[in-house]
Amino acid sequence: MLVAIVDRGLGEKVVGFHQAQDVKVNMICLGRGTASSHILDLLGLGSTEKDVVLSFVPVSRVQEALANLSEKMEFKKPGKGIAFSIPINSIAGANVLHYFTTASLEEEE
Repeated sequence: MLVAIVDRGLGEKVVGFHQAQDVKVNMICLGRGTASSHILDLLGLGSTEKDVVLSFVPVSRVQEALANLSEKMEFKKPGKGIAFSIPINSIAGANVLHYFTTASLEEEE
């Protein structure tokens, strides 16, 4: 699972990049940072309101997806966001895992 945390309103942009790479299952959750506005000003960061995007990507494509997302969203620049992956070893059975990585419940032939 890829997790991207960006300023509020940019989650749709992240989902668009993932969909262009054929990542079918994406969820945007609303998040909020905990830093005070004084700390944000010192660090040059934006709002504490965030979009947290959860995307399910086959393990073989995680590195490519992270690199493309980082480049397109300019994550190397301070305050632009962050992305990381979390390995998922099991999700309530093979059919659910297959759905999350292909967005299809059709059986493979």
